Amino acid sequence: MTQGPGELDINDVGGYTIAKSYTLDARRIMAYASSINDTNEAYFDDTREGGLNVHPAICFSLQWNARFRPDLPPNPRAAPFGVHAETDLRIFKPFRQNQTVTVQGQLISRRKINPGVYSVDRFRMIDSQGELLAELDYNGITRGATLNGPDREIEPSPIAPSMANMPKDPVWTEQIYVPRHAGQQYTECSYIFNPIHTERSVALAAGLPDIILHGSATKAHALTAVINRCFDGNAGRITRLCGQLRAMILMDTTITVQCMGTKRENGELQVFYRVINENGEPAIANGVICGTAD
Repeated sequence: MTQGPGELDINDVGGYTIAKSYTLDARRIMAYASSINDTNEAYFDDTREGGLNVHPAICFSLQWNARFRPDLPPNPRAAPFGVHAETDLRIFKPFRQNQTVTVQGQLISRRKINPGVYSVDRFRMIDSQGELLAELDYNGITRGATLNGPDREIEPSPIAPSMANMPKDPVWTEQIYVPRHAGQQYTECSYIFNPIHTERSVALAAGLPDIILHGSATKAHALTAVINRCFDGNAGRITRLCGQLRAMILMDTTITVQCMGTKRENGELQVFYRVINENGEPAIANGVICGTAD
């Protein structure tokens, strides 16, 4: 009989991860764009005035390698039951080439829901002057887990923009092929390693049908499509990226990014999107990308 995830400690809320610093040099910027086959010259031509643009989804790479809590003993029972459910990235200032960024996460809430325990980790990204550049809320579910106390939240989660009367048919669509090597390519170029995305033996042992594409890669592909179609290819205009992860994406398949509508509000352009996998299932649902309107 498989052992369940057991009980999670509510007293973990408020704890911090390690802090890690990164320099966004040309190599790292170009590598991240390469991880998703984004060929926008703004990420590669380091002779351009003002330096390289930085793909906003690079925040997922910075977060991934700053997620550790050495002060807490590992919980091997709970780990296999963890599911990445949703992310909300808020960018306050565009990232710049050769900027040093320090990232640290904090567990800001845990609550019991029907499938298990829902947790939110907030990662803050600051520059060398201590100015806040971005926040990334990384939300996950530990399926079947319980809490050893009442729900706790030390900081609220901001409400994402929503679009009433969403049209049935998309405004535009873009198909993106996911090659057999996409998991390895994204892993090595984004510095995000989880063997279920690269090694079939590990994926099968975890109950998956094959290796699957990283959820952050799926969001990055969608963001690229929206930047190019709605923001003139200018990543510096992006201020927010939200979306709920649902169905898996296998290699050697084609995904479809669908723009379901746009809205302008207070000088901001809001683009509502979803990503559909090869089986017609939503890989990302209730997605919105925001940026400056002009």
